[in-house]
Amino acid sequence: MALCFGVTPFDPAPPGATRSARTQMKRLAVLILLAACTPARTRRAVDPQALRGVKLGLPVPADARPTPGIGCGQISRDLPSRAYKALVSSFSDAGAETSNSDRAAWVLTVVLREATLGEENTRAHRTDRPPASPVQPVGPDAPPLDQPQASIVNSGNGDAVVVLDATLARSGDPVWTGTVTGHARSAPCIQAIDKVREALFDAIDELRERVLPLLRRT
Repeated sequence: MALCFGVTPFDPAPPGATRSARTQMKRLAVLILLAACTPARTRRAVDPQALRGVKLGLPVPADARPTPGIGCGQISRDLPSRAYKALVSSFSDAGAETSNSDRAAWVLTVVLREATLGEENTRAHRTDRPPASPVQPVGPDAPPLDQPQASIVNSGNGDAVVVLDATLARSGDPVWTGTVTGHARSAPCIQAIDKVREALFDAIDELRERVLPLLRRT
């Protein structure tokens, strides 16, 4: 039986325990895991006609994270593409005509600055050292050897955080620049990837609320 999107109860009873004791311990483990599950927050509602007639360019967000690690040993390399899809969905739900063009009448440029499961995941620790192997990791998302890997190996504190930097421009001229932060509550290291994605959606909803009054002025 799997709980919390893939968390599977383990057998907490020691070898030699009676069948009754093992059954009770398993039930206790299941109850603990159920208590740790945190339901996803409801997305913020928006008027579907709020941005009717607005043509908005949404280029694919740049990934400025120091590492694709989000904590708890989890890695999320596809977060920028998920952010793009969520941006398109969020502003389309508000009635905007969206594209990935950077030459539209309005252009919202987004940078993924941070995506972690806790503040401690962004700090360097004394135990953070490059791997002993001299072989450089390969792939476009591989961090350099001398970069602390705290956000990959730390346990997280249960508060998923996603930070986005954004610039809204009209006819090529910036009219607003800001930073938004999305949050999602969870027990430490439970539903890690799902909770970071939930925090991403929260940040995008917050971003939409910030720029919507500006876009309405067209």
